[in-house]
Amino acid sequence: MESKARRERAWVSAKVEVQPHDGGQALKAVAAIAGGERLIALAHVFVDLPSKYTIQIDEHRHQAGTGEADDFMNHACDPNAAIDFVALEVIALRPIAAGELITFDYNICEWDMRAPFACVCGSPRCLGEIRGFRYLTQEQRARIEPWLSPFLRRRLAAERGREAG
Repeated sequence: MESKARRERAWVSAKVEVQPHDGGQALKAVAAIAGGERLIALAHVFVDLPSKYTIQIDEHRHQAGTGEADDFMNHACDPNAAIDFVALEVIALRPIAAGELITFDYNICEWDMRAPFACVCGSPRCLGEIRGFRYLTQEQRARIEPWLSPFLRRRLAAERGREAG
């Protein structure tokens, strides 16, 4: 297990690699991965403002794009990985076959996307446009609630409190 010390660089499983994909690059499995397996331990490099390559940790705290493997994880509306926000690690949600893209749902950590985009994940649950958690319906929010960042959990609880009060 990683120590609680600050990680200057990401740790990346040997079972994933950044590879060419659709004219760019993406993170892919190069070996079979078990559900629950740790894929990446994110670098502890934070910035105050969001960008296209950051992961929102708190209102004004974002894990910075570092050019490492996590920067190449694509969004999917039915992802195969999620972020453990306590450990700052990417974990497989289910078994992943060699050759599959490693994906997570950007809406689990982003309240309002800095750079919204049209989703092309192809899932029957595809949202079409990815803009951030604040734009999701109650049903869409409920589906991803187990994987939300602590920041989004607090926002959701505050929103529910206002509705109840």
